[in-house]
Amino acid sequence: MGAAVTTSFENVPAPSVQAYMIYLVLDTSKSMWLPRQHGGPESVPLNQFVRRIPRMLRVLADHPVTNKLASISVLAFNDRPEILRPISSLEQAATIARPSRGFGTDYASMLKFLVGQHRKDVREVKKSRARNDYGVDIARPWIFVITDGRAYAQKQDQADSEWLRERERLIDPPIEARIVTMGLPGADDDALWLLATGDETGRRNAFIARDPEHSDELSRSVIEAIGSSISTSAGSGTLTIKTPVGMDRVEGPRRARD
Repeated sequence: MGAAVTTSFENVPAPSVQAYMIYLVLDTSKSMWLPRQHGGPESVPLNQFVRRIPRMLRVLADHPVTNKLASISVLAFNDRPEILRPISSLEQAATIARPSRGFGTDYASMLKFLVGQHRKDVREVKKSRARNDYGVDIARPWIFVITDGRAYAQKQDQADSEWLRERERLIDPPIEARIVTMGLPGADDDALWLLATGDETGRRNAFIARDPEHSDELSRSVIEAIGSSISTSAGSGTLTIKTPVGMDRVEGPRRARD
């Protein structure tokens, strides 16, 4: 008889599951909570997004892939950032806190906050998803920024160089975030393009709407595009997004860098 064969499992790596961390970042500066011209409270962009985001979370919760793989946080920023929904799985209630009203659009503080918060959220997601029989691998975070203005803080325009430093910390290792920007009418094309990331061709996921009318339809289009992107991307592992209805892709910056 041949010699018995034994197998050691001591060095076999434990199985792991991939988890996606997704951030929705909503501009809540002054222009976002003012009614549009000739419009009532229903025309306030902030109200429209606060109403639609929980609906999107419920739709994603019903999707078998995103429900299993995604943890989502909702943030707001004006003069300072705030958390409207802590990072949590889609099994949690699809509610967000009412954002506070602010004046400015401080990109630098928002991006710096995301850098620090990501570390905490990684620990939280791993802890909440950990099981004895497998580990948790955290994918690059996906960040969707909705804004209608340019970087503005301390009663003056914020230099690109001031907030681009924080962006680099967010998109470089070890975080390597992927960023999509959604600009409502009045947003700054260059800031949207500079903030967004893209693909190897140089095309970036930066979009802008030009028509100040039909704000309710636009908010619906933006949220539907984000929801569709999350559902599709979680299945493939690659962030993809189609141009939302009523928006154009920003093709590149026009002004010189600071």
